[in-house]
Amino acid sequence: MNLTSTPETIELELKFGLRDCGIDRISLVLTDLLQHDIHARTDTLKNAYYDYQGVLYEHGVAIRTRSFGNRHEMTVKVRQAIESGLSRRKEWNMIISGPVLDYSALDALTLPDPVSAVIKNRLLDPIFENVFERTDWRVLHPDCDLMLSLDKGSVRVGNLESPVSELELELISGDENRMIEFGCQLADSLPSFMAVISKAERGDRLIRSAHPMQDLKPCQRGDWLNWLSRALDPLAGPASDEAYLALEALGEPGALAKFGEPVAQGELPLGLARWMVELSLESMHGTD
Repeated sequence: MNLTSTPETIELELKFGLRDCGIDRISLVLTDLLQHDIHARTDTLKNAYYDYQGVLYEHGVAIRTRSFGNRHEMTVKVRQAIESGLSRRKEWNMIISGPVLDYSALDALTLPDPVSAVIKNRLLDPIFENVFERTDWRVLHPDCDLMLSLDKGSVRVGNLESPVSELELELISGDENRMIEFGCQLADSLPSFMAVISKAERGDRLIRSAHPMQDLKPCQRGDWLNWLSRALDPLAGPASDEAYLALEALGEPGALAKFGEPVAQGELPLGLARWMVELSLESMHGTD
């Protein structure tokens, strides 16, 4: 998250996984969409994630410290029970004096009892880190104010590493539907997919050596959409055969005809990300 982009304790975010996309390409697409140049700012972010015997992850809580330049912040996020393209998470973000936990601030938060107990007993330790370049663009519309962020880097656990290439849109104020549409317009011009793996999950899977495709196969349609996202993620290889299997299981003949062959060949066809987001939102609203 960005300090300027979360005025309340709810983070509203849309995230796309990218392939072979950098700052210049995204800037060109932005200029084309907005019909004017937009300023970009790039920082190197160093994050440390904390846990104790997996208690936080088990209860859907992520606690991290972040350093960029001489500035430091501590963030606490609470994962939602149901995944979708549009992420709504309870979030607190606090300025700290250095890259160490502020336990007094953590004590004041309302969190699941097992997590609060770990905090109370001062048991948290750093379990993994990630370092990446974040490029931010502030996008202003009459009906939508959002922060667009490109993250390029990696999550590291010991000698294990998972690359990160993500484009995040976070609503500051205004119409969330306008943010979603703007994100899909961007994704229409980029090789991308709807991303569901957070950096916290990426680190947890590296710790546990838990390959995404070793999870139990989905039983419900919405779960197959998340399986597709995980299969397309570099953490899974990506796994082109599993991505094709998910497309088949979703029962959308038009999408299978349009995206099936390129996905099976390991490509990210244009339009795939929008289709995934729209299908995810339909599932959330119970219209599938």
